[in-house]
Parts: sequence; C-alpha cells; structure tokens
Amino acid sequence: MSDKVLLEEAMRRRAVFNNLERYLEKIKRVVESLDKDGEVYLFGSVVEGGYTLSSDIDVLIVTEKDPFQVRAELWRAGITDPFELHIYTPEQAEQLKRRGRLRKI
Repeated sequence: MSDKVLLEEAMRRRAVFNNLERYLEKIKRVVESLDKDGEVYLFGSVVEGGYTLSSDIDVLIVTEKDPFQVRAELWRAGITDPFELHIYTPEQAEQLKRRGRLRKI
C-alpha cells in the first residue's frame, strides 16, 4: 500500500472515532427501525479504554431479526469498517452480557 493510501485510511478512521457517538446513534436508529425491541451495545477496547486508531469498534446488536438483513441495512447506512458487528439473538447475547463490559447505546 502506498503512503498516500495509508494516510487516507488513517484519516478516515480518525474521523469515525472522533464522531463515534453520531455513528452509534445511527446504528441504533437503523436497528430500531428493523426491530423496536432491538438493543445496541458498545464493547471491547473502545469501552475498556485501550483502543488505537487501528482498533475495530465492537458493537453488539441484540435482535430476533435476520442478521444478514440487519448487516445489509447498516451497510446501506454507511456503517462499515472499523465497525465489527456482532448480531445475536437475546439468548445468544446473555453470555456476552454476563462476562463483558458493555455500554448500552
């Protein structure tokens, strides 16, 4: 990769991290438009405070909806890298909720 491409990617990622709350609200709106009972949580290094611009942004989405549909709608809304989407049913999410440090959005 050229230095120019790497610099552009670093700047794009910095813009995402600088506007993280706006992106998280967008994720929440999309999820709630698909499932009024859907829940969105932030977890991982961003919540724990150990992230860098090369980190991904872990987002837990709890819904009964088809994960492919949820992922497609979020992609259409511009939610791509560096977001790492974990789409679980409420039952699947219980273990992560118990052991992980989650911040509800």
